[in-house]
Amino acid sequence: MNFLAPLAFVFAASIPVVVAFYLLKRKRVVKLVSSTLLWQKFLSETQASAPFQKLRKNWLLILQIILLALAVFALARPYFATKTKPAQLRVVILDASASMQATDETPSRFEKARAEALKWVDGLAGNDQMVVLQAGANTEVKQSATSEKAALRRALQSCVCSDGPTRLVPALRMAESLVRDQRNAEVHLFSDGAVPELNEFENKALPLIYHRVGKGANNLGITALDVRANPEDARQRAVYVSIANFSSNNVQTEAELLLDDRLLETRPLKIPAGDASPQVFKASQARDGIFTLRLTFKDDLAADNQASIVSLLPKPVKILLVSRGNRLLEKAFRAKEEINQSRTWE
Repeated sequence: MNFLAPLAFVFAASIPVVVAFYLLKRKRVVKLVSSTLLWQKFLSETQASAPFQKLRKNWLLILQIILLALAVFALARPYFATKTKPAQLRVVILDASASMQATDETPSRFEKARAEALKWVDGLAGNDQMVVLQAGANTEVKQSATSEKAALRRALQSCVCSDGPTRLVPALRMAESLVRDQRNAEVHLFSDGAVPELNEFENKALPLIYHRVGKGANNLGITALDVRANPEDARQRAVYVSIANFSSNNVQTEAELLLDDRLLETRPLKIPAGDASPQVFKASQARDGIFTLRLTFKDDLAADNQASIVSLLPKPVKILLVSRGNRLLEKAFRAKEEINQSRTWE
């Protein structure tokens, strides 16, 4: 035990003063007797008036000494020197991209990651703090640094998985800025690892702890979708599609092309494991609409089994020719206009 104010023990010198007061105090004892002799009365008065005599047992004196000792002890401010763990800052990054909707974990990868993050909130010490970041298409700060567990739980419960891509680089940059000047800090990333290479953070001493979520790769998804005018026939539209097989087995599926919820074509496909299959669909389009491609294969991630794109027909272009007289150029413009009109009627 140590003391912050050891000089306060000087006040302990007041304890003998209290005892001295009791020694000097006149102690007369009144007794009733049948007869009183002069010499006995004189002897009693002499003994009672004696300044120093044997200290008798007195509970009030003992109580006063104890209270005075406790007051001196409190003024000395005692304390115990122990080794405590320094405050820690934890930055939790929860991946909320589309791939976290996969159901290879129960009920999903995102819910599994959220449950693991909540366990870290429960294990937070009294002086530790935590920051909650949601990483998806954009990085959101769901909760700034705090040690209040209820606020951290609400922040994690407010996170929502989206259909956007995974962009962990901005989230890791933000986490790096938060732990840069901290001596005791950790960054906990809860993700399925479906991200590009993070070369920017390879040579940085970022205290990153990766919690991988997801144990399977049974997924067939649409990775690209585009629509353009058919270069072989201007009256048609060409829909370009790329379908990738991320699983370890060959997959057979059907690709359905729709225009404004109207089925145009169904095409059977067989895609080898780990390979991609580019496809081109040709369709006639009389007005602006939405092309939708969907896959009938049931996998762990349904978010990438359907994709849509808006297709706008080209608008006619008006040309004003200002010339003194160029018959060949005028004839070419008029022929082009007649061709466009004939295609419109068709």
